[in-house]
Amino acid sequence: MSPELAAQIHADARFVELVDMRSRYNWTMAIIMMAIYFAFILLIAFNPALLATKIAAGSMISVGILSGFLIILIAIGMTGMYIMRANKEFDRLTAELREHMQ
Repeated sequence: MSPELAAQIHADARFVELVDMRSRYNWTMAIIMMAIYFAFILLIAFNPALLATKIAAGSMISVGILSGFLIILIAIGMTGMYIMRANKEFDRLTAELREHMQ
């Protein structure tokens, strides 16, 4: 890619919008996931007895195992949300930018 084309792309309002939108979305998702992980770690540190509690009498599954499993499911769900938004919105904006630059 020539430096002129790179400068033209960086100056384009659609490129700036795409970068800003993706950046905000990525940071939001990262902060949400970090908050969930930190909450889990704080729960481990300050209330480990709660995590050791069984979910039902005679059950082998504890609240901690269930919480860990839910965190994994949330991470998978958030990944799916990102993929859907990227395919629907970010890819469309990228395609518009490519068409405009040609």
